Amino acid sequence: MSRLPKVIIASSAAVASIVASLGLSSVAQASSERRLQGQVIATGLNNPRGIALGEGNTPVLYVTEAGLGSGNSVDGVQLGVGPTGSITSISRPGSSHPSASRIVSGLASSAAIEGGSLEALGPDGISAWGRGSKSGYVAIIGAAGEPGLGELVTATGTHAPVTIADVGAAGLAWSAQYVGESWASPQFPDSDPYGVLVTKGHTYVVDAATNTLDEVLASGDVNVLAHFPHTEYSDSVPTCVAQGPDGALYVGTLALADFFVAGPGTAKVYRVDPKATVPNDISTILSVATVWATGFSTITGCTFDKRGNFYAVEMFTGDVVKVPFAHPASGRSVIGSGQLDLPNGVAVDEEGTVYVSNMSDSTLAGTGSIVRFRSRGDH
Repeated sequence: MSRLPKVIIASSAAVASIVASLGLSSVAQASSERRLQGQVIATGLNNPRGIALGEGNTPVLYVTEAGLGSGNSVDGVQLGVGPTGSITSISRPGSSHPSASRIVSGLASSAAIEGGSLEALGPDGISAWGRGSKSGYVAIIGAAGEPGLGELVTATGTHAPVTIADVGAAGLAWSAQYVGESWASPQFPDSDPYGVLVTKGHTYVVDAATNTLDEVLASGDVNVLAHFPHTEYSDSVPTCVAQGPDGALYVGTLALADFFVAGPGTAKVYRVDPKATVPNDISTILSVATVWATGFSTITGCTFDKRGNFYAVEMFTGDVVKVPFAHPASGRSVIGSGQLDLPNGVAVDEEGTVYVSNMSDSTLAGTGSIVRFRSRGDH
């Protein structure tokens, strides 16, 4: 039950070679950002995925680590399910001396052969809430069908997380109702909750296997709000959700099969107006999402900065695309090109510093890192 279609997974360097041989640009109509030199601020991570900035007197960057399946620090990723998923916190990530520590360990992680390659699935999306001592995070554990997988968990500070809902089980049950429908994935029933966003009074999750945007209620119930249609070649595979300056939700898609078949520029960003949704009404679910921007490649993470710019991580081209909200089809710039390998999550602080999780899909233990790109040079 992978978020990735059944294709062979390659490094971003190999993908870049493919892109060059095809004579294609990784991002349509994107200009080169003034060269920002990345700085590694944390290392030794096991498949880091989502990242989120917590607010307060002491800034903190939360990082999910998908783990090693049933593996360990010596053998790396191994087939099966094991307690190798974790969450790391980086205090003062914008300072000259950031400090990283693993605050949660023992979360579920699953590893399976997908498209001929071994892939770890575990803690993926994360979103911070609150301020100061009354702050914490919500994280989603990917995949479904095994104990601990598919769960949405929350915690305050460094306390142990508690489960809010089993989103994976809800996704399996929902998708089972629509097996064989023309719009449904041929892999139904399936579920792989992947991205999460907490806003005032709401918690949203995107499921990369049901291809839906869901809302998780305080009761633990899961409402389906929107479905993202098939691409030309496969599922759209939504991976991230962010709230725009207009209050709408913006959802990035992986569209990995299209990338390998048709080349770069095949992923999209959809817009969903929460006020236009009718939870669990299939007619509305299938029609409420509209395309906001196109021309991306394999999006795995997204966010907005305080100025309203949209950022999308392109996993298999190894960069981050910055998109002006008012003109999403033009004026784009690229951050981190040539400096990132299989990036995944992104966060932007109030000063415009961009943080990216790097080497997010490796069979080796401890190869992941967090890379920082300052907007006005290191200081």
